[in-house]
Amino acid sequence: MALKQKHSILFVDDEVAITKSLARLFRKDGYILLKASSGQEGLDVLKGAKRPVSLIISDQRMPGMTGAQFLEQAKAIFPDAIRLLLTGYSDMDAIIDAINNGEIHRYISKPWDDNDLRLLVYHSLEQYEMLHENRRLLELTEKQNKDLFELNNNLEVKVQQRTEAISRKNEELEAINRKLDKSLFDTIWLLSSLVSSINPVLSKHMSHVAELSKCLAAEFELSREKINQIEIAGLLHDIGLLGLSHEVLEKDEDELDNASWEIFKQHPFIAASSLESVENLQNASEIIMYHHESFNGNGFPDGKKGDRIPFGAKIIRAVSDYCHLVDNWPKDTKKILKKARKYLGPKVKEFTIKEPEKLLDQVAQNILQVGANKYYDPHVIEKLIWVLNNPDAKKKGTQEEEQTTISIKIEEIKAGMVLARDLCIEGGRILLIKGTVIKESSVSSIIKLGKLKMIKDEIIISKSLVNI
Repeated sequence: MALKQKHSILFVDDEVAITKSLARLFRKDGYILLKASSGQEGLDVLKGAKRPVSLIISDQRMPGMTGAQFLEQAKAIFPDAIRLLLTGYSDMDAIIDAINNGEIHRYISKPWDDNDLRLLVYHSLEQYEMLHENRRLLELTEKQNKDLFELNNNLEVKVQQRTEAISRKNEELEAINRKLDKSLFDTIWLLSSLVSSINPVLSKHMSHVAELSKCLAAEFELSREKINQIEIAGLLHDIGLLGLSHEVLEKDEDELDNASWEIFKQHPFIAASSLESVENLQNASEIIMYHHESFNGNGFPDGKKGDRIPFGAKIIRAVSDYCHLVDNWPKDTKKILKKARKYLGPKVKEFTIKEPEKLLDQVAQNILQVGANKYYDPHVIEKLIWVLNNPDAKKKGTQEEEQTTISIKIEEIKAGMVLARDLCIEGGRILLIKGTVIKESSVSSIIKLGKLKMIKDEIIISKSLVNI
């Protein structure tokens, strides 16, 4: 949706070239752009601002005052401002400090992608407007409730009128909350897309885990909210591993050396800490924190056991291990059996399947069954094995979607259509996220990418949300 307000954005960086580059990037977007070359200068700009500053982008490494320290003080001046931190991959301690003290909403890794950064800023400002609108509606509802309480009991007509007005406002509030929920999912998918651009292998693994975890959670007949939280946890559970080499990520846990193992053990805490300050992600953050706990209590980080482990974490643990095996193990029959021997012993001689993919799936399922009651909740493993061997179970989560979507060719796309699935370019990188309303300005670009064979021949759109 189009932004309804005129927004001010402050860029803070001790490198003048960086603030100039950011200003050039956003100059045509209609924002009021402010610049500062240090944390103290940034605070002075905020104190002297004639209108609220909606969004702040600050570098972390600056002389005198770090970005985290500056954002913590900036929060006291404009507490509602969206705060973004520019940092390198190695600044994880600084990121955690900024999250805990400066309550940053996102961090941006250098160097950034211009299109991704513009999209992140746009969605952040959408959230800023939604939060303010939400607050306005809440205040209005409180006032109406107070007026209703003060009405004379005999004024039944007025009571009825007030009740109807409150009902309408509550509906508006619910609509706003639904938009906030959608904005949250949009942000999650955007973050997933950014991970894909940094580490495609890790992103593919997390997407695989999210999809299978969602199917498994549905078989337990969990609520839609819990299934969504488990799916989000699957999409983000290993973001704490960003920066590790592919060689480390592809190894089994018992193949890591001591130094790599100590780094690996920190990733649930890093990922969970990055999400815990985000509203509505506390449950997903808890699932991520404990997705390496073992059913027998020998896991990490806290050695939780049995029913003390969040159920969503049990699902992610089992599914993630299965996906690691089928995604990262070698695709050669002899090598598969050689690696499987350390988990299954002489039992590997019973496997006679020649096709590597089928053999790997069977080996992975057997490893999960051997680990039941030790690493995994046996009920989760039993249900997961059933899902893996019943194709209809994997379709269960998408049946409703398939009934409300249609497939069109690229040249048939028109402004107003709503994407029912992410639109990806060749290689799997997300171009437009699910739920995006196609704009007139985007149609020609999408068709051009299709002619260049950078997008698949068909696009999935929503039947009920076409606005042509």
